[in-house]
Amino acid sequence: MKYLLSVLFLILCSCGFEEDVDLRVDKKKFISEWNAWKSQDIKNYSFTLKEEWLVGDDYEVAIIVKNGIMDSFEYIGKASNFEPGYTSISDMYQKIYDEIKYYENYKTNSECIPSVRYEMEYHQEFHYITNFEARYGARSCIGMNGVEITVSDFSEN
Repeated sequence: MKYLLSVLFLILCSCGFEEDVDLRVDKKKFISEWNAWKSQDIKNYSFTLKEEWLVGDDYEVAIIVKNGIMDSFEYIGKASNFEPGYTSISDMYQKIYDEIKYYENYKTNSECIPSVRYEMEYHQEFHYITNFEARYGARSCIGMNGVEITVSDFSEN
């Protein structure tokens, strides 16, 4: 009986302390720039995408987009064994938005509260993300990861 009460107490305690992720992002600016990008309806373009991770696996790739979908890509320098993390500007916006929504709804009952910080810069004329920096960590726990993404050489085709 004592064992059963201990287990019940642990379950009740662990369920009662859910906390939100520590999310830092200028969502209003992000949505505004995304809407400005969509309103231009640019379907055919090319750009260079560079991803630099704190833990390695960096790469740079030239991407050609036709009718809003990645038509082809070519790695610059060292090749990677997988497709680029983002296949178009619209795909980049959508994936970042999905991640923001995920962390907005994330709950934990661990003492390791996830911490996520996004910083973005946007092209003034075309409204695509020129620089995206994400830092992932946890309050009260050791560990930090992050990525910096740069979009350059944007050209309408």
